[in-house]
Amino acid sequence: MYPDHLVKQFNDYLEQILDHYRQVPGALREAICYCVQNGGKRLRPVLCMLAARSLGKDVKTVLPAACALEFIHTYSLIHDDLPAIDNDDLRRGRPSCHKAFGEDIAILAGDALFAEAFHIICKHQAGSAQAKLSVVQELASASGALGMVAGQFVDVYYAGKKISKDTLDYMHQNKTGKLIKASVKCGAILSRATDKQIKGLCRFAANIGLVFQITDDILDITSNAHCLGKTAGKDSKQDKNTFPKIWGLAKSREIARQKVNQAIGALEGLGLDSGPLEEIANFLLTRKV
Repeated sequence: MYPDHLVKQFNDYLEQILDHYRQVPGALREAICYCVQNGGKRLRPVLCMLAARSLGKDVKTVLPAACALEFIHTYSLIHDDLPAIDNDDLRRGRPSCHKAFGEDIAILAGDALFAEAFHIICKHQAGSAQAKLSVVQELASASGALGMVAGQFVDVYYAGKKISKDTLDYMHQNKTGKLIKASVKCGAILSRATDKQIKGLCRFAANIGLVFQITDDILDITSNAHCLGKTAGKDSKQDKNTFPKIWGLAKSREIARQKVNQAIGALEGLGLDSGPLEEIANFLLTRKV
């Protein structure tokens, strides 16, 4: 079961943050709100919040970090959808940002969201200076040249070219996995987790990051645009390297199940209230959107 109550709590906080942007000029503010308010599972904020809860903390204490994570994720979606990258006209059942506002405004909206993510941590996140600095470092590392951008580069550059299974893992660990890992780790850092707990939570997150991407690859084949809220079959049309392409559907599903088991196993012996995190891992295996 997905923690929809946490999604609502996050969305309520998000509205408070967006209220600070009333002075942002015209279409730029509209584009930012259009994309950030466009629903979704809020997986990364939820993982940040659940990491805090697993350590006995109130999820309210990490809401700014959760918001920063969603801003970075949204920026990446805006830029991924652009004609020069994935060229997708649909996002979460609505026209993607560049279709609704134009490529120029979409690029600027993505740029703004990326910068504002760090502003939110600096201005709104409670915690010691060292904890906030560590969170900023995690976000920058996860989204930069050795993180999300690296994975996206491999995805784009090697489209139509054969890659190894190791390169496939590298691509997905960076394109998707690093920000998911950062989501859990930021929640843990701000909740004063021990080094052992942080390492275990990071192993958990690394595994579910791959589960998310494997399932995403499978759904691109087995689902449709109405269910997904984005263009289905796009990976095949663009000759992208995916788990089903390299491993086949049956083996991909088997790998995903193994990763869920490894994720849950990584939480053992950490002294956490890990039930909700385990539920998320199993949800990602069976999700339909």
